[in-house]
Amino acid sequence: MPDMGGSATITAEELLASRELFEGILAIAADAVVSVDQAQRIILFNQGAERIFQFTAAEVLGQPLEILLPTFARAGHGRQVERFGQSPVPARQMGERSVIRGRRKDGEEFPAEASISRIVVGGRTVFTAILRDVTQERAAEEAINSLNTDLRRRATQLENANRELEAFSYSVSHDLRAPLRSISGFSQVLTEDYSDRLDEEGRDYLKRIGDASQRMAQLIDDLLDLSRLSRGEVRRAPVDLSALATAVIADLVAAHPDRRVAVSIAPGLKAEADPHLVRTVLVNLLGNAWKYTSRKDHAHVTFGATADEEGQPAFFVRDDGAGFDMAYADKLFGAFQRLHGMKDFPGTGVGLATVQRIVHKHGGRVWAEGVVDRGATFYFTLQ
Repeated sequence: MPDMGGSATITAEELLASRELFEGILAIAADAVVSVDQAQRIILFNQGAERIFQFTAAEVLGQPLEILLPTFARAGHGRQVERFGQSPVPARQMGERSVIRGRRKDGEEFPAEASISRIVVGGRTVFTAILRDVTQERAAEEAINSLNTDLRRRATQLENANRELEAFSYSVSHDLRAPLRSISGFSQVLTEDYSDRLDEEGRDYLKRIGDASQRMAQLIDDLLDLSRLSRGEVRRAPVDLSALATAVIADLVAAHPDRRVAVSIAPGLKAEADPHLVRTVLVNLLGNAWKYTSRKDHAHVTFGATADEEGQPAFFVRDDGAGFDMAYADKLFGAFQRLHGMKDFPGTGVGLATVQRIVHKHGGRVWAEGVVDRGATFYFTLQ
């Protein structure tokens, strides 16, 4: 029959091609596409639905929709479809409703997001839902929520620990210093006023008491400095490390004018870091290099830079002094850990722990290499 209305007619071939195109799109869709009639019986079930629900189309076509729903959701879902059928809104997109629950062939339930549309075909109302299995997404969200909860718990624990540390620091600063001052003061009085009444052994004991008091005072100061590092913030700024190292060496030379040490400082070494904290790193590392080369007539100390295994800048302090046994390298950065006796090289064993804490606060790392009597090299990075 000729087209009397002037509109284009659709040939049988074009209709077949359109149907094949529609079926091809349904076949490759990753989401489930499920259509039901007004009686909520399944009339379309694509391959995506087969993958998600684990039913074949032959198993569900003509079956009630409730076969795809958990038992608890069946009655409520039916009412929702009826209300949607009476609604003037022809479609609802994914995200407009809360997550629904689906049921696979083996009875396993799973969360899904769905969009639904309503169209009239040949006088019959057809409801079509596009469903997406969000099991992995929900599992990831739950894992993130669990991690966030754990982080909040840990943050609270850390805050409590910091308060306890502050209280401890206060106790160390005030309660321990008072008796220590008494010990040191009375030792000094005995030395000055009663030294002539003591024999040589007695005066030696008194000197040991005074020396021990001084070491205890230094330990308290170092402990307080170490605790403050945990609470302070890193204030980054451009830092000329070469200039800082030169200033530290100048102080060491002034304090020990009799030492003969060949010092090499690479020029132009710079970083984005906290100037005060990085100076503390160099004071400790260069100070250690100066100390552990004290038994050499002609010592060598070097401050330079290289690249770590990831190609990032790594600064180092190298000396040719006492060195250390690499078997004990894991103890180097522990507080109050010492690999040499007090009689050989004095110190409290806090310096390298301080270095490590500062470097870690900058997001870097610190490590060392050494050989007994052949020197040591300490490396650190600043992120």
